[in-house]
Amino acid sequence: MLKRTVDLTPCVASIPTPSLTYVPLGQFGQGDRKLTGDARHRALASSDMAAAGAAGDVRAGASHCECGVDELWLWRFLLAGRPFGATGAAAGGPDDGATWLSAAEHSLARRLPRAQMRHRFLSERIALRWIFGRWFRCSPAQAPVPAATPGVSRLACDGPHGKVWIDMAHAGLWLFVAMGQGPLALAAHAPTPGGPDAGEARPASPTAAAPETSSGGADPLAVARDTAHRLCLARLSGEGDVLTSSADVPLLAHPYVSVPYAGRTRYLYDMSVSSRLTVVAARDRIVHRVRAFGWQN
Repeated sequence: MLKRTVDLTPCVASIPTPSLTYVPLGQFGQGDRKLTGDARHRALASSDMAAAGAAGDVRAGASHCECGVDELWLWRFLLAGRPFGATGAAAGGPDDGATWLSAAEHSLARRLPRAQMRHRFLSERIALRWIFGRWFRCSPAQAPVPAATPGVSRLACDGPHGKVWIDMAHAGLWLFVAMGQGPLALAAHAPTPGGPDAGEARPASPTAAAPETSSGGADPLAVARDTAHRLCLARLSGEGDVLTSSADVPLLAHPYVSVPYAGRTRYLYDMSVSSRLTVVAARDRIVHRVRAFGWQN
């Protein structure tokens, strides 16, 4: 009798490159009103929408207002300056994100035991209020954001055109947000060679082979990238942030791949903004278009 050999290595296949559109962060929610000069790169201001509305310049039916079923939306926020850390004359003003938050959100933040946890929670709530304020064309304080739960970054809520799923990830001074019409996951990782990694990715499973440099040592950047990919798959399949042996997938060499994982085909999209900062999103269905806000500015 012939002995059947089973290949336990998942079959990873490259998939078509999605259509990529890079949009200045301040352009989100502006419709056909094109921003120029400093307005394209200014700090995230709630007053932008108010001023445009007063001038009758906010137009309905903006081309990017509806997140299509085959789309993935991404945002990149720098957690320095307004609205995340307004100081001086800006503190307490309309562009101070802390003033957008509800009393319940501030109360939840005060209950968190560590300053880093409080900072992350408040930053995520400010970013959501900025996004939903512009999306629903209202002030951030009045935006219909999903209910707050400290430590929970994956959310499902209603958008202007139906239900959407959201996930958020931190890496260093950056906050990344992903949105789509269907379950998704996001992971970000910023490695520090020779020191502890900064990001949300946990160590890869012990059975995973660590990529090596030409000198024979483990390449920290490749390890970080591989770990972020594994974490993203684990989060999408509901395993949380702790990787199990089922996360032992091969190092992915192509930025857009399909991977059999936890009984389903998952689609990974590596949207890393630099060679040192890994950002990867995963979905249960293929993505044909990606809109990245603030990815290049």
